[in-house]
Formats: sequence, C-alpha cells, structure tokens
Amino acid sequence: MKTTCLINNFNYKDYVCEAIDSALAQTHPFDEIIIVDDTSTDGSNLILQEQYAQNPHVKIIIHPHNQGQLAAVTTGFLQSTGDIIFFLDADDFYHPQYLEIALNIYRENPNCGFLYCQMGIFSKGKENYQAPTEVQISQYQNYLNDRGYSIILAMEMQRFVGSPSSGNSMQRKYLSDMLPCTCIGNYRIWADTYFVIASSILGAHKFLINLPLVAYRVHDKNIFYSNSITRDRFKVYQDQLATVQFITFLSQKMNYNRLLLARNAPYEFKTIDSPNWDLFFDYLKIMLRTPASVPFTPNGRLSKLHGFAVMLKHILSFQKSSKR
Repeated sequence: MKTTCLINNFNYKDYVCEAIDSALAQTHPFDEIIIVDDTSTDGSNLILQEQYAQNPHVKIIIHPHNQGQLAAVTTGFLQSTGDIIFFLDADDFYHPQYLEIALNIYRENPNCGFLYCQMGIFSKGKENYQAPTEVQISQYQNYLNDRGYSIILAMEMQRFVGSPSSGNSMQRKYLSDMLPCTCIGNYRIWADTYFVIASSILGAHKFLINLPLVAYRVHDKNIFYSNSITRDRFKVYQDQLATVQFITFLSQKMNYNRLLLARNAPYEFKTIDSPNWDLFFDYLKIMLRTPASVPFTPNGRLSKLHGFAVMLKHILSFQKSSKR
C-alpha cells in the first residue's frame, strides 16, 4: 500500500520546514512527499530548495503563479503515485506515529475509503501541542469510530464529515474522481471543504480516529482561521453558492436522483456506528421533507413512520451499549 504526503505552502516559511520534517520523521516512512509552493513571496521556495531538493523522498514543485490551495493540492496529486493520499498544510505537523496508525487502520478495515483524525489545536510554540499518550497510541483501536456513509448527509445538509485538511487521508480512487475540478469557483483556499464533502458524495466509507495525531496551528497568518473570523455575510453567501455548485456538479457526475436518494436517509443513518442526537434529527429532517415514503424492500415500501422507528431503534441501541 503506497503512501503519498501532499504538502501545500504559501508564505509559511516560518513553519513549512517543521511540517516537512514531521512527515520525514514518521515511524513508518512515506513512500513519497510532494511539496507544492503556490508562488510564495517570503522566500519559502529558496528554503525548500536548499533544505530538501536533494532528498530522494521529496519532490518540490513551484507554481509559476499563485492559483490557490485547491489548485496546489491538485498539482501535487497529479504528480503522485500513492494508493493512499495524506494531506498536510505547511503550518501544521504530524505526530511521529500518525502514518503507522493510519496504515494499520486501512489494513484492518479494507472498506475504509477516507480516514480522519481529531486535531490537536495549539498556538505559539510546538510545545503547546498536547500529543496522545503512549497508552492511547497502543490502544488506538479503542478510539476508532466507523462513521459509515454520508452521501445523503452531504448532498442534502452540506455536512462536513472530516477534519481540516491536515487531518484527512483517502484512497486514491476518490481523488481521481474529483480532480481536477472544473468548478473551483470560490474554493481557491477551501480545499478541505471540497475534499471532505466531495468524498462523501462519491461514496467513501469514512472512519474517525479520535486521537490528536495531527497538530493544527492557530496563528495570525493562518488563512483559514483568519478568514473564518473576518468573512462578511456577502462572502458567506458566495461560499454557499460555490458549495451548491460543486454538489450539483458531483451529483450529476454520479447520476444521482436526489429525491430517490433522500428516501434512503434512515438506512444511511444505520451505517453510522456511534450516532448522536444531532445526526438523528438531521436525517429525520431529510426524510420528512421528501414527498414519498421510504423504500424498505424490493417488494414493497414502508412509511416514514417506519423510517423514524428504524432510526430511533438504531440510536437507542447505541446509547444503551455506550452506557455499559
């Protein structure tokens, strides 16, 4: 199972080496590390060439002009050969055993198409990152959650089943179906939103490892964090339109009938091993607003009331087992 780490950088010279070094320091090494610099103006490209150009496991690509995060990741992916693709923003870094644990999960769960982990959010120095303990690392299976499928949830509710960019990895086949994207629109820097929602729509079976195996740095130059605070209502509206655009694009690519798909909301809900009540009510809303009853068997249909009962039984069963 060949692995690729894709690192995108734009003006993060103070952090990018730490990110690359964390990828190089994995207890199970990456087969390839591809860095795409999106025409930085802070001297990042010179640092990259000086420190990593001679490393046989590292490939450096410099964009001729600035194109945005999604385009940078696309460039790296098109040059990659890995079966599993891992993402890393230039201001974040990996726990040394991240790849080792992730590969174990992919091998132990052949149906896993997309794996995401909890993020260890920190600011200032690297020492503020609270890494998982050795005991937690050795018992990582206890922190693994099967998140099932989220096709309907993504299409109807635009739900984000994943982590910020650096906490995600996925099988190559899903990225091959979504890249290159001809409907980038406002998603120049919102690559994680595109990859997370698109992978759901394309049918990736998702798993969550609930350990902070990736460190997410918050700082004054953090593009995502800054924009999430300063975006005005007009920009929010434009981003929502862009989301609708690519969801429509992918649903047409998959030849989905959204009405027929939404009727199966109760059965998608049942694919989630540890649902919460927020998810229950999301799926209930989807089911109730469809004008037809819920299909149950090839020989007949059952009512929305039965769909409600299916979901209620599933979540109550989980709630009961979690209290044992």
